[in-house]
Amino acid sequence: MRLSESLIDALIPERKGFISITGGGGKTTLLSLVAAALKEEGVSVLLTTTTKVASPYLHDYKADRIFSDETVLVHVPQKGEVVFYAERHTLDMKKWIAPRSEVLSALAERYDVIISEADGSRGLPLKIHTERDPVIHPLTTAVIAVMGLWGIGEKAYSVTFGEERDMVVDSDYLQWYLDDPEGLAKAFCTDNAIVFNGAENADASLFEMLKTLKYPAHTAVFAASELEDKIYGIIC
Repeated sequence: MRLSESLIDALIPERKGFISITGGGGKTTLLSLVAAALKEEGVSVLLTTTTKVASPYLHDYKADRIFSDETVLVHVPQKGEVVFYAERHTLDMKKWIAPRSEVLSALAERYDVIISEADGSRGLPLKIHTERDPVIHPLTTAVIAVMGLWGIGEKAYSVTFGEERDMVVDSDYLQWYLDDPEGLAKAFCTDNAIVFNGAENADASLFEMLKTLKYPAHTAVFAASELEDKIYGIIC
């Protein structure tokens, strides 16, 4: 089964919900991937953000419609339609920013599924949070946390947004990263998933190491390739 299909079956079995994506190393790609799989099933999908997201003119979200203001509220979504909505950034043309929370709440009544990028990592594979992030919308029904496997074996300060320590990202670091209140699992709710992205370039020993770690309850964990939409290992 494809990664996108497995995430949908695990987190949106009724094809109705609000998914927040956090972490680093593939959030925007995963947003588009899951939306495309839902579109194949005839589900209406809204793609958005509660922080910042790449401009739809720089990243192909494969959306049928793009909105940059609250005229999105006039649009009537169709089954199997993917709509992208965020507000233009007045100072940074490369980024679009979060709509008002109450607007997203109103749109949640119209779309089958909303998928929101709820975090930022400046392109790094790992992210340590602060009190300000991730920004999880109150209607969130499930959280997907992403981590890029290419950060393993590197110095933490060079691959982790918010990290200054000179230590290697190894199994001990990853366990801390899973357990720390500001780590990968911050903002997890009732249903969650972790995607270790970049598995197409990893070997079997890395997957075995991931299986030795302890994960939060009610969490599906995959070693996968977002580029291939393929699961290389079901960790738990």
